[in-house]
Amino acid sequence: MTANLLAHAPHLFSCGIARSGAYNRTLTPFGFQSEDRTLWEATDTYIKMSPFMSANKIKKPILLIHGEEDNNSGTLTMQSDRFFNALKGHGALSRLVILPFESHGYSSRESIMHVLWETDRWLQKFCVSNSSEDIASKNDESKETKGSEDKAVASGGGAVAELEDNGVDDSLFGATIGHWLFEETI
Repeated sequence: MTANLLAHAPHLFSCGIARSGAYNRTLTPFGFQSEDRTLWEATDTYIKMSPFMSANKIKKPILLIHGEEDNNSGTLTMQSDRFFNALKGHGALSRLVILPFESHGYSSRESIMHVLWETDRWLQKFCVSNSSEDIASKNDESKETKGSEDKAVASGGGAVAELEDNGVDDSLFGATIGHWLFEETI
């Protein structure tokens, strides 16, 4: 829902936070939620209900959080991974956080605290002010203070994400795996 709203009603929101989502409904071809028709019976509905198909329309910052071991057949972790790559390919401000050892709902204290930390940080950075001028101002400040760091290492998972110089605080972007804070240099 979050991704669909950012794609189709961006004037109403300054940013979004989506957890354990199903972004490409063609990956659930035999129905979803209250849709009983199959992909082949209602192709248009499946495409319209897939924010993945509208990734090019998402211009507002979006935080994606997903459990690494999501056992819900409609919301496998690859949904968030593929959606994040589509967003990144279209230049959207996005961040993907994968929580190790978590399923569709998050239960460990570390994961819950990390989700709260990520959410608070995202809201403070992009949602507190609904002004694009403030974001542009933060981008300018970030350019001035940014050092030579261009990679992030996630603690816990050891995944490395290459980050592009887009003039924004790079510690907020890229794919990460981990429970706690991550180091911002290699």
